[in-house]
Amino acid sequence: MLALIAALEVTAYSFMLSSPFKTMDDEFSIVNNPDIKSFQNTAKILGSSFFSGNTYYRPLVSLSYMLEYHFFDLNPLFYNLDNLILHLATSISVFFIVFIIFKKRWISFFTALLFAIHPVHWEAVSSISGRAILLCAFFNLNAFLLFCLSLYIWSLCFIAYLFFVGVVM
Repeated sequence: MLALIAALEVTAYSFMLSSPFKTMDDEFSIVNNPDIKSFQNTAKILGSSFFSGNTYYRPLVSLSYMLEYHFFDLNPLFYNLDNLILHLATSISVFFIVFIIFKKRWISFFTALLFAIHPVHWEAVSSISGRAILLCAFFNLNAFLLFCLSLYIWSLCFIAYLFFVGVVM
């Protein structure tokens, strides 16, 4: 079931993998951003706003761009691929959350499939600058999933808290 969800999601979004950096946001936050080009700037990223004015604090977005720049330079394929992988991981989390709630695989399957390929996610997944939305959804849903699991396995409560912190960052 999860493999089918993954296959259909990759099929739905695969043509965006060859997209170049395309928006002013991509130019500002990746291509012309000197902060992501060296790990020495990690403290600066953690202490500043995503855009100027200290109104949009999203350090995990810049740190993810930093990692991608370190391994893949300015190859937009990998930035797009990471967005697709983040959305896929979030879709799988939706499957498990719905399964915990309803205890029926077919409900979990169709809910996760709808989440995976619904057009409302197109902008966040296909635009590299949509990474903040994808990371927020990933950490938020996984914090909830781990919270639900911590009702059965108490030690997961702390990990759920860490995922919640990821939502804030």
